Amino acid sequence: MTGAGASTAKAPSPTLPLSYLVTAVAAFVLACAAVPALAPELAGHYYHPRLTALAHTVTLGWITLSIMGASYQLIPIVLQRHVWSERLARWQFWILAVGIAGMVAHFYIGRWPGLLMAAVMVGAGAAMHLVNVALTLRGVERWNITARLITMAFTGLGLTILFGLLLAADRLWKFVPGGFFPTLHAHFHLALLGWVAPMVIGVAARVYPMFLLAPEPSGWPERVQFWGLALGVPVVVTALLGAPAALLAPGAIAVAAAAAAHLTWVSRMARDRKRPALDWGLRFVLTCSTFLIAATAAGLALAFDLLSGPRAALAYAVLALGGWLSLTIVGMMLKIIPFLVWYRIYSPQVGRAPVPTLAQLGWPAAEGLAYALLTAGVAALAAALAVGHARLIGAAGVILAAGAVCFAAAVARVLHHMAPCGRRPAVTARARTA
Repeated sequence: MTGAGASTAKAPSPTLPLSYLVTAVAAFVLACAAVPALAPELAGHYYHPRLTALAHTVTLGWITLSIMGASYQLIPIVLQRHVWSERLARWQFWILAVGIAGMVAHFYIGRWPGLLMAAVMVGAGAAMHLVNVALTLRGVERWNITARLITMAFTGLGLTILFGLLLAADRLWKFVPGGFFPTLHAHFHLALLGWVAPMVIGVAARVYPMFLLAPEPSGWPERVQFWGLALGVPVVVTALLGAPAALLAPGAIAVAAAAAAHLTWVSRMARDRKRPALDWGLRFVLTCSTFLIAATAAGLALAFDLLSGPRAALAYAVLALGGWLSLTIVGMMLKIIPFLVWYRIYSPQVGRAPVPTLAQLGWPAAEGLAYALLTAGVAALAAALAVGHARLIGAAGVILAAGAVCFAAAVARVLHHMAPCGRRPAVTARARTA
């Protein structure tokens, strides 16, 4: 991120993305801590009120808030656009935070009227974000792969939120046609493949080269990623909703081709990088590619009926949400949050007083421990869910929760520099080495 140069002037105040990112970290710790407590439920069927609450803590509280917060920092840098309205983004944050908390609580206790009210708040917050992003992207001249995938992602977000509102209302009035589980599966895949996947892939195309000091990717993988998602996601979702089941397999193949093209890009950037050493953030974003391979294989197996049942479905969801996406977000946060804090606290002092480097803001020991525990915990949890053994699920959950705590501790160490008592030691330490 330090290579962004003058483009940081287009970014909003660092406190805006930090409010989203810090809240998302809290949701991540809560979700991981809940896994061992919900081990008996996780050993059963995936549709359970408490598991639905857990799923939305991950998808809304952790993943969606993380992406929204990061987008307010990354879109101005990668697309050279000012955020249209910081005030709207701040109001949106509070509406989303209250709405997500309400949804999770009402899922947990199984109260549908309250759930619908909270879902409407989340829908309003998401609509505010979409308006802000649309007006931010207005006038973009160069529609590269990042701009096109981000636009696809926010279209997917709007459809996912609308779909979720319909499902919440259907709990009261029963008007959505078709079976409940097909619509639930379609909602999940619209969120995963239509909202989160294009956003992660599109942003990675610009920020991974910055992080790795590698050439920006180009060539045939760009077209395969875009068209694989643009064609495959609608086919998968409509097939799950009741279109001819034969469409599911070709749709899954198209999405798998996009994933393979993304992995090709990542491997090329890792191979051609000029950065000799990998910090823990970069190790996270590269390691998560292994989980993307596993999640893609599991998704194809489910699409072709080689795997079936709630056990396989839960393992697939953990590989995708917990392995690929969560580890990607953890790695990105370990890069983004130190930059935001440094830019907020120390950039005004450059040239006037000794300041710490970005690396000096981090806590490598906690980051390394988080890496070991989170990667092992996700892998162990996916295996335990496939077996369906409550004690194994609980043990894997303990490992995962410990990793989340280490990650949160590393983030807290960085945020400590924003407190007056936390700034002086960092500057003093730098001064001693000057």
